Amino acid sequence: MKSTPSQRRILFACIGAIGLGAGAIALFGKEGAAAQAPKKPVPSITVNIVEPAAATFARQVAATGTISPRDELLIGSDASGVRLTEVLVDVGSIVRKGQLLARADDAQLQAQLAQQVAQVKQAQAESAQAEANLERAERLKDSGVYSLETVQTRRTSAASASAKVELAIAQRRELEIKVAHTRVHAPAAGVVSKRTATVGAVVQQGNELFRLIRDGQLEWRAELPNHSLAKIEEGTPARILLDDGRAIEASVRLVAPTIDTATRNGWVHVALPRGAGLKAGGHARGEILVSSAQALAVPEASVLTRDGYPYVYTVGPDQVARLTKIETGARQQGLVEVSAGLRAEARVVGTGAGFV
Repeated sequence: MKSTPSQRRILFACIGAIGLGAGAIALFGKEGAAAQAPKKPVPSITVNIVEPAAATFARQVAATGTISPRDELLIGSDASGVRLTEVLVDVGSIVRKGQLLARADDAQLQAQLAQQVAQVKQAQAESAQAEANLERAERLKDSGVYSLETVQTRRTSAASASAKVELAIAQRRELEIKVAHTRVHAPAAGVVSKRTATVGAVVQQGNELFRLIRDGQLEWRAELPNHSLAKIEEGTPARILLDDGRAIEASVRLVAPTIDTATRNGWVHVALPRGAGLKAGGHARGEILVSSAQALAVPEASVLTRDGYPYVYTVGPDQVARLTKIETGARQQGLVEVSAGLRAEARVVGTGAGFV
């Protein structure tokens, strides 16, 4: 029996549906198998293995101290009873040697000086007249015109007139010095650190008017115990640590030759470089290098802290990492000194040790 065209179309449609169904079953079967297959572990973080290396570590003495002027000058005036008319500098002013700092009223002293200058001229004139009279008497003493007593009297008068000239000149010089004392000059170059002089104040002899840091030089005065002082010498390197994390390199200028009997501590004077940015009177902490030594070192990233003790992970021949307790020392440039607990041939987990 022959099939009709409509029957053939229905047959083809059924065959196609059966084929699509088989393909779908095969596809979903593969995806299900893939989903059920175990995945390989993917590492979430990697670590590297390092070996302890020999490094040179500085042996330092920690200290605290005060920033102080290396040499602070007290500036006053020997004038007395004169009133300040002008103050030319203030705190922080940079001055040069001989610069005028303040000026006082010298009108009365100038008048006295003018009088004394006139007295000097009068004394010189009288001395010249006495010398002329003496010369005349000496020239004519053998002629009998002048007696020996007259000649002697004229000699005395000439000597007295000469002494009056010297006295008048000395008094003039004294007044000139008093006038000079009304001018306050800087005895050295430096920075004005304190000013008590004010316009209108009456100057008294010996009173402080200014303080000057000679050449603007500062130093760090560190207090150390006696046993630490014995290790420090002049020229020893030092480092002053700032609050912002920076450090200033310096050197020891002087180790005090005496020890305080109450504290048993002594002072170390560390010269600071110019432009250090520190202020006199400030407190600072620092370190003074006393020696250096070779030691094993590992990166800081390798060292972990557990219960207050330092540890590292060491990797054995079986490739298993084990927590190992160590003893540490100084730290510098990203390295940690290992003083005990680790051999030179050990293999240590470096970066990523905290995730092991």
